[in-house]
Amino acid sequence: MRRFVLAGGLLMLMVCFLWNNQVTAQAVRDGLTLCARSVVPALFPFFVAVSCFTSLGLAQELGRLLSPVTAPLLGCSGAGSVAFLMGLLGGYPVGGRTVAELYRGGSVDRAEAEHLLTFCNNCGPAFVLGVAGMGCFGSVRIGLCLYAIHVLSAVAVAQLRRGRREKSEPFRLSAPVPSFPAALVRAVTDGALAMVTVCAFVVFFIAALRLLNAVTGLRHPLLIGAVELTGGILSLPPDRAGFVMAAALLGWGGLSVHGQTAAVLRDTDLSLRPHLLGKAVQAAVSAALALAVGQFLF
Repeated sequence: MRRFVLAGGLLMLMVCFLWNNQVTAQAVRDGLTLCARSVVPALFPFFVAVSCFTSLGLAQELGRLLSPVTAPLLGCSGAGSVAFLMGLLGGYPVGGRTVAELYRGGSVDRAEAEHLLTFCNNCGPAFVLGVAGMGCFGSVRIGLCLYAIHVLSAVAVAQLRRGRREKSEPFRLSAPVPSFPAALVRAVTDGALAMVTVCAFVVFFIAALRLLNAVTGLRHPLLIGAVELTGGILSLPPDRAGFVMAAALLGWGGLSVHGQTAAVLRDTDLSLRPHLLGKAVQAAVSAALALAVGQFLF
């Protein structure tokens, strides 16, 4: 029965795409333009740099310096904290990809990797300040407040998750460290393949969202942002309610981001469930913090 329902839903989706082919085609063009102008320039350099950083064993070196701070704050090793920092700087889905790279190289075990997925995949400052702060509210100050809430909520999720961590598996030996040229070639190749997948998810979810709007007429910012983050943020009202919704949407990330995260984890045995649970909790914590802070901003 379940398979029949799924088949019927997919057939209906195909019919809707064909019936609204002009809307779908324009959405695909817009998605490709967004990827060329924003997604690839923002993410591809980070993908290459992160891959080189982890495969050369530099994450472990930095981790030794960070572990006295990150162990009590985030409940992870020093190497794991690299994923948190990269995610905060590079934005979605750099954090998830860094976790996957660390796990493949043996810098973190499975238990720690899935713990990291609950709070390491975050929105970058360029998006929060530029799109949310200036694009929606016309204020860098509000963008900074949103970014501070985003970081604090991620740390809060890490603290909440610490007590639920399963016992770590025996630590695996790291893979042999390659030469820099070999690491760079692998990083560029893997980064390019990952970018194709990420852009494919961006284009598909933009098309699906446009189709949903055309068929149902539903255009609420929370609905849009729950699917595709950029469109949801830019459709928010520039008031206190919009500020709270923006914080929640930034914490959640959107189905497009979750699809991108699943893509960068696809050749590992890591579960996506901790990531989804962590983003849901982060959205709730972010909304609560924004509700408290918003009264001083609006």
